[in-house]
Amino acid sequence: MKILVTFYSRSGNTKKMAQAIAESLHADLDEIIDLKNRQGIVGWILGGRDALKGTLTKIKTVKNPVDYDLVIIGTPIWAGYSTPATRTYLAQFKNQIKKVAIFVTSGGDGPQKTVSLFENMLGKKAVASVGWTQVDINSNQYSSKLDQFVSKIR
Repeated sequence: MKILVTFYSRSGNTKKMAQAIAESLHADLDEIIDLKNRQGIVGWILGGRDALKGTLTKIKTVKNPVDYDLVIIGTPIWAGYSTPATRTYLAQFKNQIKKVAIFVTSGGDGPQKTVSLFENMLGKKAVASVGWTQVDINSNQYSSKLDQFVSKIR
């Protein structure tokens, strides 16, 4: 099975988990680049507002999801919602994604709200989903959830 791990990351937490997933599954990796500046305190505030409002944005990616049997999508949670970049990715590529798995990083919220949103946008159920908090990632306490997520995909 050919797998793509695609993700958006502002602070690096989602990127760290995407790399761990891709390494575990021997999958290709593709970062979603938000062409809107999300850096600094202003970027953080505007990003949270855009996430809350469900705003889409302009993005750049390299890999085409139609070339993969499974696309694993990762997003941080901003203001309780997924990022504009990942929602834009789903809107642009929803008809090209055959199967999906979802992972979420957050300050505290679980993944279920985002997983449900993504499944509704795609019109298909995720084969697996997982969420990590910042505490999990910073303390390197993420490996058991990673192993469970990878096992569901295999």
